[in-house]
Amino acid sequence: FGVTKGDKTALIAQNGTGKTTLLNILAGTETPDGGEVMVRNGIRISMLQQEPELDDHLTINEFITHSDNEMVKVVRTYEQAVEAQAHDYTEATQKAFNAALAQMDASNAWDYELRLQQILGHLNVHDLDQPISSLSGGQRKRVALAFALLDEPDLLILDEPTNHLDVEMIEWLEKYLSKSTMTLLMVTHDRYFLDRVCNHIMEIEEGVLYHHKGNYGYFLQKKDEREAVFATEIDK
Repeated sequence: FGVTKGDKTALIAQNGTGKTTLLNILAGTETPDGGEVMVRNGIRISMLQQEPELDDHLTINEFITHSDNEMVKVVRTYEQAVEAQAHDYTEATQKAFNAALAQMDASNAWDYELRLQQILGHLNVHDLDQPISSLSGGQRKRVALAFALLDEPDLLILDEPTNHLDVEMIEWLEKYLSKSTMTLLMVTHDRYFLDRVCNHIMEIEEGVLYHHKGNYGYFLQKKDEREAVFATEIDK
């Protein structure tokens, strides 16, 4: 199967089928026993794990600002270039500053801090000096979700994104993802969330992959039709 730019895809299968394993393989955190994953050059992929692993030695703010997140790298490089130019103005520091400036424009990173505060606020994360070691499982999931959204990757993979979110947070996330141009691939048991966000359903059943271009309601309709045809063929 392929994931097309702009699609918001949900992967549906029975528990134990291997949905999370498949997501991990696509994200590059697990190696497949066979087959091949092909990613076009320059495509950035981020994944929100069902149970995110965060560094307990850091605060929330340190986790965000010291990460390998591409947006964070751009902002950090720009800040370093500004500081270097202020302390030692040379042709080299000016060149580095110009390059960092261009990257800030290209990445649309000027409102990074504002967007960070807005996303964290909607997910009820306010104390950025709080140690990660003191966070509950739900708080860890929300911090990791905010971080994944802020990165704005080309492909965002979400494993049970609504776990640990209250109704208000889920409604906000629905609107955010629906308006976003990010390509999504997700696994979720929240059928209402899936129905409102996704426009492509992939179902794995008995080793066969079925594609449905539409929301969850459309998928249910087509699944019933398929099963009715299958039952008729068996009767014959």
